[in-house]
Amino acid sequence: MKKNNKLVLLGAALTMTAGLSMVSASVNADQVINAGQYTESAQQLQQIFTNKNKNFSLKEVSVENHNDNKQEPVYELEGFNAKKTQSAKMVVNAEKTNEVIKNKTKKMSSSDKKDANALNVNDVKKSPVDAINLAKKYANVTGNPTSWKLEMTKVNGNETPVYEVEFDGTATVASSSSAKSSSVKNAKAKKATKSAKKVTVKLNATNGNKITVENDD
Repeated sequence: MKKNNKLVLLGAALTMTAGLSMVSASVNADQVINAGQYTESAQQLQQIFTNKNKNFSLKEVSVENHNDNKQEPVYELEGFNAKKTQSAKMVVNAEKTNEVIKNKTKKMSSSDKKDANALNVNDVKKSPVDAINLAKKYANVTGNPTSWKLEMTKVNGNETPVYEVEFDGTATVASSSSAKSSSVKNAKAKKATKSAKKVTVKLNATNGNKITVENDD
């Protein structure tokens, strides 16, 4: 009977360990990067893209958390060739931009051709650092951006380079309060988390003017 009890306890311990591992993996998958650390200019990113994709135009760049649960920050670069017959998508390690994770081309559809507007990097007067600082001011949030993107968008009927910077207030509050141990501080942290929100700011990349501020409570 004692032997059986030991087996039961061992089984319970293994089940608990597995459960904790799953919870830990889930928490890690929910983490976000500080996209404000990765601020290569549009000119630099265009060079990285065209080095591997000759005679292609860059249409969009973004910094985000690579979808592999490793919290790997990446640049995603998208563009198309001069004849608009092929599109290319390139994923580069944001910390080591000479490390190409993926670079694939595919045939462009008619709808892809219609929406293909090349990003004229010479029109991008505001750097990613400028855009992030301005976006934080307009969003009225603390914390770092979780992603940013630069692409051509119609502004007052004209194709314009536009930055889109996203902040996730909930993630920022949760991570910054994780070290607090007292029950009072934890209660305050939980309350703050409930009131946090996701904010997306769009800015004109030529002059830094605010286009929109979207709140997702």
